[in-house]
Amino acid sequence: MPAPRPPVAVTFDFWNTLVAENAPGSHRHRRWHDVLAANGVDVTPEQLTAAIEAGWHWFDRRWKANVQVSTREAVAAAIDRLPVAVPDPVVDELAEVVTLGSDPSEMRVAPNVGECLERLSSAGVRIGIICDVGMTPSATLRGYLGHHGLLQLFDHWSFSDEVGCYKPDARIFAHAAEGLGRPEPARTVHVGDLRRTDVAGARGVGWTSVRYRGLADDNVDGPEADHVVDDHGDLVDRLGL
Repeated sequence: MPAPRPPVAVTFDFWNTLVAENAPGSHRHRRWHDVLAANGVDVTPEQLTAAIEAGWHWFDRRWKANVQVSTREAVAAAIDRLPVAVPDPVVDELAEVVTLGSDPSEMRVAPNVGECLERLSSAGVRIGIICDVGMTPSATLRGYLGHHGLLQLFDHWSFSDEVGCYKPDARIFAHAAEGLGRPEPARTVHVGDLRRTDVAGARGVGWTSVRYRGLADDNVDGPEADHVVDDHGDLVDRLGL
């Protein structure tokens, strides 16, 4: 029996696969509190924390239902949970905090990912991103990658706020495949940390799936990947390149 042919295209998830936040949400919490205080909106840190958590649960339900929401809508959903009314211009200012994002120097880049991407590129592999954005839009995420010298290593990007759907929807994988030259599914790989979105999505379109757990280990019930790696430095050899 002939050996499997090596991949010609590999895509990566963004959050907890390429990049992670050191303290998720802490920057947003501080800046939102400052904005509200400056505009005379008096809320306690506990009330703000509860509102942000409720807003995340609101977003999470829509994410799982594959319903796209804008940054402004997600911010408004959180702020609506506060016990006081917040004027629309202040909500706009809070949304701008999210759009600007955190300091990219405070982000953790996955160990050895740059070397991995360079090795893939040297082997002639086309490289893409398939990312479900949360509240932070894709333009900001591109800025994070650019700051860390990674953006130019990708040939194509499929961000959910630009494609119009979330993983595991086959359409976002089709968008990536189109941008990467329509590789054969059997020679295409997706690397991500989540079983529900990354593993199930790749399997659903006939791609090889890799679950990366170097930044976060997803223990939620769901399909297991064809390969599980803890270090991006192992990926190229694992794929037979």
